[in-house]
Amino acid sequence: MKKLALLMASLLLITGCTQHTDVLVWEDGVSVTLYFVTDTSRGLKLVSEERTSSDFYDLNLQVVTDLVTGKIAPLDPDYANLWGGTNTVNSVSITDSVATVDLGEISLNVGAEGEQRAIDQIVWTLTELVPSATSVAFTVNGETVESFAGHVDTTVSFTRTVGYEVLNPIQISSINEGVEVAVPLTISGQACTFEANVIWKLTQNGVVIKEGFTTATSGCPDRGDWSISFEDLEPGEYTIQALEYSAEDGSLFAKDDKNFTIN
Repeated sequence: MKKLALLMASLLLITGCTQHTDVLVWEDGVSVTLYFVTDTSRGLKLVSEERTSSDFYDLNLQVVTDLVTGKIAPLDPDYANLWGGTNTVNSVSITDSVATVDLGEISLNVGAEGEQRAIDQIVWTLTELVPSATSVAFTVNGETVESFAGHVDTTVSFTRTVGYEVLNPIQISSINEGVEVAVPLTISGQACTFEANVIWKLTQNGVVIKEGFTTATSGCPDRGDWSISFEDLEPGEYTIQALEYSAEDGSLFAKDDKNFTIN
């Protein structure tokens, strides 16, 4: 997490605000998948959170604007939005299969990997919103620019990078951080792991109370779905961890976790 912490510290100095100030959580309406960034042993990777929005007016512009301006922050403290609060969006237009995001002010003080992942956040979020859009082009006040932060060529259009290169190998997607749920409970997600293995641990107050493994529907390089179910959990606070360990040396390869409460 050191690399991500340094990136976020830089963003906080620029924006003068905390990461979770004025977090936007939409209520009701259409489901929206937002992409954030997490730090892993294999670099910065994309992770997603599901939100819902009741505002159908120019939803594409609203979502991209809220993401780029930093109004949307991740609920999970292990995730980050690499776009700070000083950025603005003029418009989002879609012609055929190309979405064009025209930015206003830009201040993206991150390294090469961080700049690419920040762009990936917009590309993956927008192409999820509009499946007919297969690529995203960027302009600044109507003009093409060479780069946002001096590392990535932004004169070209961007498509989704191959999933196993950019996505966190393990994702818990059925619940968000801090939710209240009831039993019976099924927790599910996606994984791109060796032989489709997903190890899981359920903890309470830092103590493992249940653990096991499951198998995703596909192994890497494909990304498969997985799920685990709990029938008899007592009311209280829990943490679910989904893990992958190295087949070579047993070190932690990938992880996602969520805190939740049983009513």
